[in-house]
Amino acid sequence: MEDEGEMVLAVVAFALARYALLAGLSYALCYRPGLQSLQRFKIQPKQPSARHIQHELLYSSSTACIFSLLGVVVYWLFTHGYTTLYTDIALQGWAYFGASFLLVLVFHDAYFYWSHRLLHTRWLYRHVHIVHHHSTNPTPWAAYSFHPVEALLEGAVVFPIILILPVHVYVFGCFLVLVLAANIVGHLGYEFLPERVRRSLLGKHLTCSTHHNLHHQLFNKNYGYYFTHWDIWMKTAQDKRPRKR
Repeated sequence: MEDEGEMVLAVVAFALARYALLAGLSYALCYRPGLQSLQRFKIQPKQPSARHIQHELLYSSSTACIFSLLGVVVYWLFTHGYTTLYTDIALQGWAYFGASFLLVLVFHDAYFYWSHRLLHTRWLYRHVHIVHHHSTNPTPWAAYSFHPVEALLEGAVVFPIILILPVHVYVFGCFLVLVLAANIVGHLGYEFLPERVRRSLLGKHLTCSTHHNLHHQLFNKNYGYYFTHWDIWMKTAQDKRPRKR
């Protein structure tokens, strides 16, 4: 029991630390204290107010705690043999090991797009998703700035992955890191990729900071997470430059 308690604490610490580290470092480099040389990459020139930051930190703290609890549930399911997670690569082979990572991303992207569209229905937007959209000029702290209901919906994506699809624990761990990294990039408020790269053959199929920043300004466009294909197929894509603030 003591060992299990220590592992639970380690899971919680990991969930909290990865967010504090990645979001905190991004905020320190781009905002406060911030590097002056990076300011030319700011998408919306106006800097967020202290009240804006406080709002994002308050709800981010709530979401970090919820994600930590979900992490404990995942750990319990795994240790009690209820998941499809595995530890021996030989069980599925290296080809599947690599392919499964892409499968997880494709599944998450579809899950996020349609759950995001659901959150933009009138009642859910007014009572739940509005918390996130208070950040019209988002910072990295907006990556977790969710109403608790939205946090549960966002975090629930892990359960179909670990209960249905055979996934190596390393693939699952990399997925958790990439989810957060992509989320922070989407809310960074800075665009470091040149436009020619974003409009290249590969770039136009991937989301970027500008892509999601436009969503926070326009509200009903650019719902995708990693890829742009759902937005293109459902005619919700928007690539015009953000309006100046």
